[in-house]
This record gives sequence, C-alpha cells and structure tokens, in this order.
Amino acid sequence: MEGKRIHLSKILPRIITIILAIVTIWPFYITVLMAFKTPRETFQSFYGLPKVFRLDNFINAWKITNFSLAFKNSFIVTMVSLVFIVLATSMAGYAIARSNKKFYNFIYVLFVSGMMVPFQVIMIPLYKMGRKFGLVNNRWGIILIYICLGVHLAVFLYTGFVKGIPKELEEAATIDGASTPQIFFKVVFPLLKPITMTILVLDTMWIWNDFFLPLLFLQDTKIRTLPLTQFYFYGKYNTQMNLAFAAFILAMIPILIFYFAMQKYIVKGIVAGAVKG
Repeated sequence: MEGKRIHLSKILPRIITIILAIVTIWPFYITVLMAFKTPRETFQSFYGLPKVFRLDNFINAWKITNFSLAFKNSFIVTMVSLVFIVLATSMAGYAIARSNKKFYNFIYVLFVSGMMVPFQVIMIPLYKMGRKFGLVNNRWGIILIYICLGVHLAVFLYTGFVKGIPKELEEAATIDGASTPQIFFKVVFPLLKPITMTILVLDTMWIWNDFFLPLLFLQDTKIRTLPLTQFYFYGKYNTQMNLAFAAFILAMIPILIFYFAMQKYIVKGIVAGAVKG
C-alpha cells in the first residue's frame, strides 16, 4: 500500500504538468492552424489541419495592416522606453542602496508603493493629463508614460541587487581617484548585468504586447503599435479571421525570439534582486 502511494506521488505531478501544458499550448495551436487555413477550411473543420500550409495569409496580413509601419512604431516605443528605464532606475537604485538617509528611504517607499496602485485607478486622470499636455497621438508622449510606469519595479529590483555588491570595490575605485559617475558606470553598472537583463526581458514583453495604453493614446493610424493594429485589423476584417491570426503570429515572432534568447536571466535576476540585501 505504501509503495502504491509513493508511486502515485511521483505520477500525479507529471499528469498535472501534462494537463497544464496542453491547456497552455492549445490556444497557440489553434492560432497557428487558423493562420495557415483558408476561410473555407476553417468552416469545414475548425480544429483540423489545413490541406496545404499556405503563406498567403501572412503576405496579405502584412500588406493590409501596413505591418512594417506598426512594427517600426512598436520597436521605437519599446527600445527608447527601455533605455531610459534602465539608465534612470539603475542610478536611482544605486543611490538608494548606498545611502542610509531617511530621505532616500522615503523615496524608495514611494517607488515600491507605486507597484501596488492598479492602472485602472490612474487611467482616467492619466488620459486627461495626457490630453492637457499634448501626449495623445504623440509617440514621445506614450514613451514618457511607459517610463513613468516602469520605474517602480525596476528601482525595487536594482536596489536589492546593489545591496549585494561589496562596497570594497567602490572604495578601491575611490582610492584610485575615480569620481562617483565613474564608479557607477565603470565598476557598479557592469556588475548589474543579471538584473538589467531581467528588467529588459520583463519590460520588453510588457511594452511590446501592451494594448491598453496605445488604445488610449495612439489613435492616429500612422503611430499605432502592433497590438493596436491587430485590434483594428480584426474589427475591420472580422470575416477574414485567418488574416487576423496570421497577423498575430507575425507580431508574436520577434518577442518569442527575444524571450527564448534571454530567458536564462529572468529567474536568476529576479531572485538576486529580491533576496540580496
């Protein structure tokens, strides 16, 4: 009886893992099928494989949605936001971690408390402020908003990680005559690579896939990002679901490549940033 219990305790987690994997992969499987099918094949058999794996849907989706322009907009918004988030929050995290003053502790609490505020609470005031200061239909406006929304988690992770870096390295650089900026950029910042890569992965996936902020602030067709372009594509061409799913696949490919290339840094960086210090 005891042997059966031990055997069941080994098998049950595997069964649960397989079920969860199937549930997770199933929507992706449907998306891929729909992207390669014709409308008639979809009507005949929703879950069946297409007779021929055609690329026509991808070509038509690229042309109809002006995919290259949407990709350019998403790339610019994501990359510029990431650069400013990393530079600003790494310096802020370093300053907070290396200071024992109450003022810096108060600033740290403000950053962390910002993580607890749901976006829905600030959505309407943010939009009104955006209209007042000309941030609507402005690529730089939404970049500024992404930076402001992304600093909270980044400062939290950087502060925890910097506390784990020995101060003796900075003291040695000070003896050699290095200034504070030189110490940060030449000594400290290179050591922040694990947590920096983690922040880059998390924020890239967030900004690249974000739909709600572009829906509020990017109403001009010339500056729409990929998620927003797909939404309007689906609304306008809702009778051609195959083209819409092909557009989903095209938008998914860059972020999947980026994620699989950088995934080794995610757990390592988060654990180090949250636990150190």
